[in-house]
Amino acid sequence: MVLSELKNRIFYAKTLHIMIPVMLQSLISVGINFLDNIMIGTLGETAISGVALSGQFFVIFLFMFMGIGSGANVIASQYWGAGKKEDMKTIAAIVLRIAFVVSAIFTLATVLFPGGILRIYTNNAAIITAGSGYLRLLGCTFLFNGLCTTVTTLLRSTGHVKIPLISSIIAFVLNLFFNWVFIFGKFGFPCLGVLGAAVGTVIARLFEFCFICGYFVFFEKSFGYRFRHAFLTDAGLIKQYLTFSLPVMISDTLLGIGLSLTGVIVGHMSEEFITANSIVNSGNQLLTVVNTSMAAASAVVIGNTIGEGDTDRAYREGIAYILLSILMGVILSALIFLLKGTYMTFYSVSETTKSVCNELFLYLIIFSPMQMLAYCTSKGILRGSGDTRFLMVADIILLWVVSLPLGWLAGFVWHLSPFWVWFFLKLEYCGKGLLCLWRFLSKKGIKTVA
Repeated sequence: MVLSELKNRIFYAKTLHIMIPVMLQSLISVGINFLDNIMIGTLGETAISGVALSGQFFVIFLFMFMGIGSGANVIASQYWGAGKKEDMKTIAAIVLRIAFVVSAIFTLATVLFPGGILRIYTNNAAIITAGSGYLRLLGCTFLFNGLCTTVTTLLRSTGHVKIPLISSIIAFVLNLFFNWVFIFGKFGFPCLGVLGAAVGTVIARLFEFCFICGYFVFFEKSFGYRFRHAFLTDAGLIKQYLTFSLPVMISDTLLGIGLSLTGVIVGHMSEEFITANSIVNSGNQLLTVVNTSMAAASAVVIGNTIGEGDTDRAYREGIAYILLSILMGVILSALIFLLKGTYMTFYSVSETTKSVCNELFLYLIIFSPMQMLAYCTSKGILRGSGDTRFLMVADIILLWVVSLPLGWLAGFVWHLSPFWVWFFLKLEYCGKGLLCLWRFLSKKGIKTVA
C-alpha cells in the first residue's frame, strides 16, 4: 500500500509535468553560468577564479530568494489544492514586496562595493582585480533576478512551468551570443574578456525579467495578479506567511551564507584549489539540476495533495519520491564517472589543478546519491509538507555546527587532501538526508496550512 504510488500513472504524470520543465529551465539557467566559465576558461586560471568567487556572493542572494519564494510556495501550493484563489493573490503581493526590497539592497551593495565583497573570499589581489568589474555588472541583474525567481516559484505552485522554461531557452541563446560577442570582441565591439561575460549575463537576465514578470502581471490567470494588487494586504495571511515562510527564509539564507563561506575557506587555499573548485562545481551543477527539479516537483505535488486534505496519499507520494531520488543519485554518479574526462578537455589548466579536479570528482561519484536524497527530502518533501521549522533547525546545526568547522579544520589545521576538505565541507548533505528521512517516516512532518 505504501509503495502504491510507484505504480500510479497519475502520480508520474503530475511529477513529470512539473519536473521536466523545471529541470530544463534549471539546466538552462545553470548553463548560462556554465557558459561564462567555459568561455572565461580560455583566459586563464586567474580569470576563472575571479568569476568563481564573484559567484559565491551570488550564492547568498540565490539561496535567500529560494527561501522567499519557497516559503510562498508552501502556502500557495496548498491554497491552490484547496481552491483559495483570492488568498493566493494577496500572498503574491506580500512576497513580491519583500523580494523587491531585498533584491534592491543586494544590488546597491554589489554595485558600490564589489572589491570589498571579494576581499571577504580571497586576499589574492590579481583575483580581486579580475573579479571586481564582473561582480559590479552582475550586481545590476540582482533586482531583475530576485523578482523573476520569486514569480517563477509562484507560477510553479500552480503547475505553470512552461512560461519560465520558454524564457530560459531564449535567455540561454541570448547569453551564448552576447558572451561570444563581448568576451572576444566580435562585430566591431571591443574585446572585454571577463567583463564581456558579465555584459552577456545582464542582457539575458533583463530579458528573463521582462518575459516572466510581464506574463505574470498582464496575462496569468491562476493568481490574477495585476499592478493594482501590489499593495494588497491581510494581517492573517501575513502572520501565516511569516509562520511558515520565515523559517524557510532564515534556513535558506543561512545555508547560502554557509555555502558562500565554503568559498571563503577554499578561496584562502591554493589558486589551484580555487580553480578546481570552480570547474568541478560548474560541471556538477549541470548534472545535478535533477536535484532541484525533483525537489520542486515533490514540494508542489505533496503540497497540493495536503491542500486537498489527503494526508495519507501525501505520505505515500513522499515514500515514492525518496526511492526515486536514491535511484537518480546512482545514475548521476555514473554520469559523472563517464563524463569527467571529456568535461576537463574544455579547460586549459595546469596538471596540478587537474589532479585536484579528479579528487573532487571522486567525492561527487561517491556521494551524489546522498546529496540527491538530502535535496529531495529537505527542499521538496518536508518543505511541501509545511515542516519548515524543523528544516530551519536542521540546516543551522548541520551546516554551521558540523560542516563549516570541520571543513576549516580539514583545510587549515589538519592540512588534508582536497577530497577530505570537500568531504567535511559537504558533510551536511549526509546528515541532512538521514535526518530528514527519519523525520518524514515518523509522520511528524505533515502540516496543514490551507
